[in-house]
Amino acid sequence: MEELWQEIWQTISRNKWRSLMTAFGVFWGLLMLILLLGFGASITGGLLDSIKSVPSNSIFVMGSRTTISYKGFGRDRRISVDNIDMQLVRNEMTDEIRYITPINFAGTKNANVGEFNYDASVVGTTPSYYHVLPTQMIYGRYLNEVDQRERRKVCVIGRQAYETLFPGGGDPCGQMVQVGSISYTIVGVAKKLSELISIGTDLDRSLLLPINTEQLMYNEGSQIDLCVFTLKDRYPVSEWQEPILSIMKEHHYVHPDDKSAFFTINLSDLVMAFSLLFRGLDILLWIVGCGSLLAGLIGISNIMLVTVKERTQEIGIRRALGAKPQTIVRQILAESLVLTASAGLVGLMSGIWLLRLAGKIIEANPLEDYPLGNPQISFSVALAATFVIVIGGLLAGWMPAKRAMKIKAIEALREE
Repeated sequence: MEELWQEIWQTISRNKWRSLMTAFGVFWGLLMLILLLGFGASITGGLLDSIKSVPSNSIFVMGSRTTISYKGFGRDRRISVDNIDMQLVRNEMTDEIRYITPINFAGTKNANVGEFNYDASVVGTTPSYYHVLPTQMIYGRYLNEVDQRERRKVCVIGRQAYETLFPGGGDPCGQMVQVGSISYTIVGVAKKLSELISIGTDLDRSLLLPINTEQLMYNEGSQIDLCVFTLKDRYPVSEWQEPILSIMKEHHYVHPDDKSAFFTINLSDLVMAFSLLFRGLDILLWIVGCGSLLAGLIGISNIMLVTVKERTQEIGIRRALGAKPQTIVRQILAESLVLTASAGLVGLMSGIWLLRLAGKIIEANPLEDYPLGNPQISFSVALAATFVIVIGGLLAGWMPAKRAMKIKAIEALREE
């Protein structure tokens, strides 16, 4: 065994520069594979965390148009969700429903504080909006049930609106903001936790009102533009979506089989779709990374073929002295494996070190609006990469080894 290692070292050191450049191909290929997988996990992890911060057991419902005539009402009738829908669902599904969050969009309106103006999106909603959309309070408080019940003229303004209306900074709570002919008292400043998620409007550019106040101030009656039904965890929204819609269809005299009267988005299905998309991205990264590694392995195989060609006489002499073909094959495979494994393991460790360094940089300088996960690879990925190195090294040496087996002693001794 010691002689085998000595021969391997002599063969590699005989052509140091060539061996180094060949090994660099494997090193670079595995380094790229680890970095691609690590940063891919960072991006997908950040995206999934942002998506999952929204209660996934939710269904978004908007009114649409009917496609089936029913109880004297013709088709193509416009359906609008209203306050009664919320109350009916709440009454009949008390045990299943966690939050019901109505949202109205009053449009973009000019808001001003003194000489400063901003075109804000005026949105009417309820306190549960805070749970549906990941939100952080910068100043003050969020809307509460008392604001809602008493139809108070209060508002929560988004971060971007606050920065424009109050360029000097400071706590604006208690101050008035004028929107058209109506004045609202600011009770809080909020910002969304991710640029990747918005529900109907950009929170940072919005002015949030209690929905009862918004409906009254802008003559919307009991109409609701969008309603979010969030169920308790033990009641999957995929199973309870139809019961919710059935209650609403009955209220609006919509045929039970009419699938178009309400436009719905099942958030749990959306989260699953994103998970599948990111899984596909992982597969793509594996393909790209393995492609880089394959290029390095092909380089090693070619170099081993050249090495076998250069050592034809040596192999012939060893065959003439009684060396078995298996011995020659073992040496060629061992040389290929040592070259591949050493370069690959250096690439693997370098990749892991760079990912740890990147993780510390991201932790020290987090991207507030575009959160990234920790760039890392799992133990199973490291194990798979090591397996790829070993198998790749053996495969890279197999073709040269087969060529070495075909060398006949008498023909090898005749070559110059």
